[in-house]
Amino acid sequence: MRVKKFKANSMAEAMKLVRQELGNDAVILNSKAVHSSRFFGFLTKKQFEVIAAIDEITSIDSIKQKRKPTEHKSTSIVKEAVTIPDNGEVQNDLLKNVAEMKKMLKSIEKNQPKKQLWTEPMIQLEEKLLNIDLPNQFVEEIMSFIIDEVTEDEKNNYRSLITLVDNYVQESLIPVIDNQESLKKKYVCLVGPTGVGKTTTLAKLAAHATLHENKKVGFITTDTYRIAAIEQLKTYANILDAPLEVCYNGEDFQKAKAKLAHLDIIFIDTAGRNYLKDEFIKDLRKTIDFNNEMETYLVLSLTSKFADMEKITEQFLQLPFDAYILTKIDETSAAGTMFALMKKYEKQISYITEGQAVPEDIKKITSAEWTSYLREGLSK
Repeated sequence: MRVKKFKANSMAEAMKLVRQELGNDAVILNSKAVHSSRFFGFLTKKQFEVIAAIDEITSIDSIKQKRKPTEHKSTSIVKEAVTIPDNGEVQNDLLKNVAEMKKMLKSIEKNQPKKQLWTEPMIQLEEKLLNIDLPNQFVEEIMSFIIDEVTEDEKNNYRSLITLVDNYVQESLIPVIDNQESLKKKYVCLVGPTGVGKTTTLAKLAAHATLHENKKVGFITTDTYRIAAIEQLKTYANILDAPLEVCYNGEDFQKAKAKLAHLDIIFIDTAGRNYLKDEFIKDLRKTIDFNNEMETYLVLSLTSKFADMEKITEQFLQLPFDAYILTKIDETSAAGTMFALMKKYEKQISYITEGQAVPEDIKKITSAEWTSYLREGLSK
């Protein structure tokens, strides 16, 4: 078996290189978007990487069919070309990966469509799915779904393929989307890492409840690590004519709840910490009474890496939390990240924010709106 890695600026270019070098019988082992670093890692360029393999016997036979039987010299040249070079390092690497490759091939034969049968619109769709930052595992799931559902006419129609993606998304997220009412409990708590915009988002929610729902609101903050955070929330509280309580521990929190018990909704701000460490999650639980009277939202920035979002989510599942609020959607193309979070954790995205204005730049997201983000990302 001959295995080779190809890189190109688009998936279509990568597939073209595979066909040119390995032929139409090549099997795609893996494909993904990669970022190559330049200038000490400060600049990165997005490319598409494809690992392909060709069985040497198949390759030789297919070439022989194109040659005359008498051309012995040409045949020997072909054999030499497809034989693995006599290089110790290369052979060691290949031997080390043989078992893994066999396992991958079995998985591919069972689960992954053969890409040499894909049409150009299908290749384009996979590239677009990767471009909207959809993790590879979900790209493979969607493309497998399309192979199962697509008709011959739809294969060559990119718009029809997007409609199939819509269908897959709707089926996948039925248990998640539009399945939760928000701001219906007395206490609303925002948690999340540093720098995602929790305090501003909390103010937007409180302003909406005050101005549009005529609710009497109050604030509690447990973010005592930054004076600026308390002052920022105090400014919003003054504008909304709402009381603010500062809490340093669990006892303070219980006193604050009793003091603000007459209000309709109490919005709770928390400190941004390195929540990859369990100790900070434990500190939250010691201070805040996470009970059935409380809605808890995990606030994440859409400019973050999906891998980091996964790690933070895993940590906060200990609380647990009810839904996501995603910020900074105006700064990135993130439909893929949004889908992946909902699909993997079965947690709804209740709100998205797209700017700093209070209370305008926040909105509740519905299934129709989310699908429009996805369609827009795939249509660019």
